[in-house]
Amino acid sequence: MSAANERPLELLPIGAGAAYGRPDEAQSCHLVRGGGAAVLLDLGAGALNVLTGVQRPEHLDLIVISHLHADHVVDLLALRVYMAWGPGRGGHVPVLGPPGLRALLAGFAGEDAWEPGLTFEEIPPGGVDRDVGGLRLTLRQVPHLDPTYAVRVDGPSGSLCYGADCAPSDALVDLARGCDLLVTECAFGADAVPGGVPHLNAEMAGGMARRAGVGRLALTHVMPEHDAGRAVEVAAAEFGGPTEWARSGVSLSV
Repeated sequence: MSAANERPLELLPIGAGAAYGRPDEAQSCHLVRGGGAAVLLDLGAGALNVLTGVQRPEHLDLIVISHLHADHVVDLLALRVYMAWGPGRGGHVPVLGPPGLRALLAGFAGEDAWEPGLTFEEIPPGGVDRDVGGLRLTLRQVPHLDPTYAVRVDGPSGSLCYGADCAPSDALVDLARGCDLLVTECAFGADAVPGGVPHLNAEMAGGMARRAGVGRLALTHVMPEHDAGRAVEVAAAEFGGPTEWARSGVSLSV
């Protein structure tokens, strides 16, 4: 096995902002590298600009889109231009996402210039398992926009789980069980989640991390008016383990 194929598993947050954010934040996007593969989880607004500073997009092995909210998909429109007429011209990146993703994007940009730079595959109902290089990806549905998929990645040095956006969920607990790292949204910080809104706060995120028996918890996707420091304190108390914010550009190794 080559040295590249032995690369330890890491998650590099590219964008950790919510549906609206602080002036220096890109929206949801996380780069997973390990086992010789590079997989991108979501691609929200502003994320492509940041990504190009650390990873050539045309060298990605796969892009996974968790759900069809704009803050998780919109920079695929910019990536289309990059792959068709920019530095990615002549390359190819597969995109795995929920049904309707390509049609949604074509509604903004038209039908032309997607292929061969980007090709789209729909996630089947309930989820899918996929081997990408030395990584094993497991996608399972969680409660948010229907359908939304959380992603577990098992690699040569350990495992991590990206919870996408979701309400408190047994499905996410089961998917993340025993992972070294759980990355989960905390849209409402340490404050209450409004009734019927399918998002998490710090107490909910910490509780799911504890139930799943994960090694570490990283919070992301908080709206800017909520106190980030207080959210970490509350989540850590509920979890009982190491807790931090997933910060853009700061690698989380597994």
